[in-house]
Amino acid sequence: MINYLTLKNGHFTPSHTDIEDTIWLAVEQPTEEEVNYLTTTYELPKDYITGVLDDDENSRFEGLHQNKLEEPALMLLQYPHATISPSGYTQLDTFPFAVILTTSGKVISVINKSADFLQKALSTALPDSTLPIQESLILYLSWHISTYYNRCLKDLIQETNKLEGELKVSTENSQLYQIMDIQKSLVYFESAIDSNLEVLNKLYTARIFSDPRAHLPHLHDILVETKQAATTTKIQLKLVDKISDTFSAIVSNNLNNVMKILTSLTIVLTIPTIIGGVFGMNVKLPFANREDAFFWIAVATTATCIFVIYRLKKRNLL
Repeated sequence: MINYLTLKNGHFTPSHTDIEDTIWLAVEQPTEEEVNYLTTTYELPKDYITGVLDDDENSRFEGLHQNKLEEPALMLLQYPHATISPSGYTQLDTFPFAVILTTSGKVISVINKSADFLQKALSTALPDSTLPIQESLILYLSWHISTYYNRCLKDLIQETNKLEGELKVSTENSQLYQIMDIQKSLVYFESAIDSNLEVLNKLYTARIFSDPRAHLPHLHDILVETKQAATTTKIQLKLVDKISDTFSAIVSNNLNNVMKILTSLTIVLTIPTIIGGVFGMNVKLPFANREDAFFWIAVATTATCIFVIYRLKKRNLL
């Protein structure tokens, strides 16, 4: 699907076709026909578009060595996207997002999965800037990807804190599965953010910018957000590793406590069974001829059980 967007009063407005005022073509899950149309119309290398169809595509730059944009340039970054893990819980993976600068002055973004950051970018006004529209858009989209990582990391931190609160009573494996999915998300984040950071650093020396210094304040903000995400990811990954080890130990300990209580209760409940079995034998026994034998046997059994319970509690076994 191709969305043709024009800019009016700082806001992106969709149009039905590619007109002269179109500045941004937002492409999502392109078909073979759309790929052929874009590569033919804008004279693009086919892999600029089809690269995002490979979920494992790495972040990279192509064509930014030019002093002037005489051929299309590509910036490919990775962004987070929520999926369902094999264990059945939410997991954040990373997928490629391509930004193509055409020689006709338009920007083409290509994505193969839906993305919240892109929806927000489309609905938010483009900040005023003296930069050309292509340069503004490439920085604008990079900013939204960087901030989206930090929003996702806040959600992961909240989920981790919630799981910590369940540690005291946990005896099941569901929390361990969730911790594992958070770990996987952070591993994906660490790799993707480091790759994005390498690409964004190259914008400092990119020759295609008309004014080599005008974009630096915007780029600085993007790099600050990206480095913050990278630092948070590394710290959170270490914390989650520790929490995972602690979680496993606590789950095992809670299970041991349950088994300890059940074993102690079994011992207590065995006492009436033994006494009842002895006095149920068809042989001559003490108190067998007394009319109140059952009462005294019951009293003795109850007293024995109470004494055993007291001793077990004193030894912290019940």
